[in-house]
Amino acid sequence: MKTFFNWAILCMIYGFTMTAISCSDNDDNVPALSAPKGITYTNVSSNSFTVTWTAVSDASTYTVKIKDEWGELTDKFQTVTEPTATFTGLEPEKKYWIAINATYSNNSSTSPFSEWKTIRMAEGTIAKEFASGAGIEHLPFVIKTPGQLKLMSYLVNKSNENKENTLDTQNDIEIKMDPAIDYSKAYYELADDIDMSKIDNWTPIGTGLDNKQIQMPEKNMFTGHFNGKGHTVRNLTINYSGNEPNAIYGLFGLTGAGCTISNLNVESDITTIHTGTKEVANYLLVGGIIGYSFRTTINNCTFKGNIRASFSTDIYGTAMVGGICGNMTGELINNCMVEIPASNEFIVCGNSPQVGAILGYGDRGSIQYCSANIDGLIQAEAKPIDSSAESGIDNASTFVGGICGSSSGVIIGGCEVVINGTLHSISKKPTDEADITTIASVGGIVGNYGADMLGSCNILIAGSVKAEADNIANAGGAVGVQSRAGYGATGLHAVITGEVIANVKSRVYGSSDVAYAGGIYGTGSFQMSSGSLQDTDVTIKGKVIAIHPQIAMSGGIAGSMMTLIRCWTVIDKNGLLSAEGGVAGASCGGITGNLLSGNIYGSYTICKGVMNAKAVTATDRNTINMGGIAGVANGTRFARKIVTGCYSLIEGTMSATGPITFIGGIAGLSSSYTTMNATYWWSASDAITGHSGAMGASETFRIPDTSQASLEEAAQNMNTPLDNYGYFFYREKDKCLNITTKLQ
Repeated sequence: MKTFFNWAILCMIYGFTMTAISCSDNDDNVPALSAPKGITYTNVSSNSFTVTWTAVSDASTYTVKIKDEWGELTDKFQTVTEPTATFTGLEPEKKYWIAINATYSNNSSTSPFSEWKTIRMAEGTIAKEFASGAGIEHLPFVIKTPGQLKLMSYLVNKSNENKENTLDTQNDIEIKMDPAIDYSKAYYELADDIDMSKIDNWTPIGTGLDNKQIQMPEKNMFTGHFNGKGHTVRNLTINYSGNEPNAIYGLFGLTGAGCTISNLNVESDITTIHTGTKEVANYLLVGGIIGYSFRTTINNCTFKGNIRASFSTDIYGTAMVGGICGNMTGELINNCMVEIPASNEFIVCGNSPQVGAILGYGDRGSIQYCSANIDGLIQAEAKPIDSSAESGIDNASTFVGGICGSSSGVIIGGCEVVINGTLHSISKKPTDEADITTIASVGGIVGNYGADMLGSCNILIAGSVKAEADNIANAGGAVGVQSRAGYGATGLHAVITGEVIANVKSRVYGSSDVAYAGGIYGTGSFQMSSGSLQDTDVTIKGKVIAIHPQIAMSGGIAGSMMTLIRCWTVIDKNGLLSAEGGVAGASCGGITGNLLSGNIYGSYTICKGVMNAKAVTATDRNTINMGGIAGVANGTRFARKIVTGCYSLIEGTMSATGPITFIGGIAGLSSSYTTMNATYWWSASDAITGHSGAMGASETFRIPDTSQASLEEAAQNMNTPLDNYGYFFYREKDKCLNITTKLQ
């Protein structure tokens, strides 16, 4: 037994020694190779990628294997001499695996293969399928990538055209359409932020093509539901140049009745140029989120970026542009916000361009609790305008608003606007001889407003709100021009540290042309006799100016206005309220430059700065009117005017310069058909009288001083006739009388 054991030991030792000698003789002492390490992927596209790894010492070649979920793709194996390899001809979105080994030059020794390492191909410009979901309310289609968002656009736009399997010819990707699903009515949601920087040919979701009339669309629209889940679609670029009669562009183009878009943030750069001719009515409807919203609800969405829209040849073309929506008919924009940074701009050109930070043009519906931060530029310019008689154009209007450019039936409430940049409305004639009326309107909330209700809005203007035209200019801290508003407006509050300017400097103008500027309204009238502007105030620390060679009207609240109730103006010591008129005069008032019709109740002005009215072009027939409450409150036999329970305190300067001047602590120009009832004034200057005109000068209602006792006595007298319009009380911190609604 011992002999056998010794023999076994010797065999083992001897055999091992021979093996070692044999290896040494054949491989010349070459050490064993290790599997390649440091495998990484670069230049990954939808159909190719490059793989690199750390070079193996003394290796001469490498074998690179690839497989998919079905097995190894032997026809794609590669042998390379450098530690890199590129694979092409692969399938988008598909998952592959790579393994690599190393070999000596004489092939006498190879390393083990590395572990399989996974890579997923990019999706290309359009994905084959959504991340998940079935398109129903409780199981929406889930979108995680740019290609999947483009897939949504593709399927929505194809949904009414082709229910069968189809092929995307650009990318040669088979896209299956379920004939049981109407993708234009389905539910979708984002599950991640989407970077669209590599998508350069965006087609809006719902093209809006082939609708014969823009007011009542019936085809090619998205009527489903999209929830952004608070995610952002950024770097979206839209560049359109074409002649579609109704060109509708945005992330969404045309959305229809019942559609909802919610919780979505969009950052994009949009440029649209319409190349159509005047033979058809051409529209550009452009929105950062929706081009044209037809009876759609848009909730909790934001936009940030640039939008430019113009016409290259059509002198009739109409452009409507908004950060949330270009055009809206019905339903709601709620709790949305638009940001225009200092380097960004909304610029719109056409015959009647309309642009707003939130909405371009609205016909019915509601904008509630929205906000705009405007550090850049919003501008509308009426051009090109054909001056030939054959053009048939007799009016060119532009409308710009911090919320909405123009409206003929949209309720606006609870909105906030901060303007550190510029709102600019421009309408100029191509030549002095052109028989065209040019009108420019701009407002911190809306440029042109005709609706039922407007209220509870706050505006801060540290930049510029400016209207420039050759005929009529309207500029207001809240509204440029208002008409057809059945119930008027209430609760508008503005602080102006910058400028609000209505500027007309044309050499050729009409006898009815005018410039209106106001801290709240340029000018306003109401359809219903009961309509009025109520509970509204402005603080002017900058300047509000109306300029016109014919006639200019400016007011702390409005250049010209109908009935005003519980409104007040404070002109800071550095503030300026001015009307610079011409051959037909100028009017300036602490509340309104001109009381167009109706009455003024429970309103007041405190002027610590400068109120000024002057004639730039003086004639013997123009009048310069200046009043602490109204520049002109000129009643007639058939339209009597009443100023009840109002007061003005003029600590600063009131001046009127011209051939004929009327200046009063309450009204400048008035008449025997104008009633001043329990209305008081005080001025630091003896040059100001109570009211003037046909009734002559009067100091009947002059307050002896501004002590608390004198003001409270005036308040007691004013409160009685005010009755249900409110009452005044002494506010200690401001040393003045404040007005509030009457306690019941």
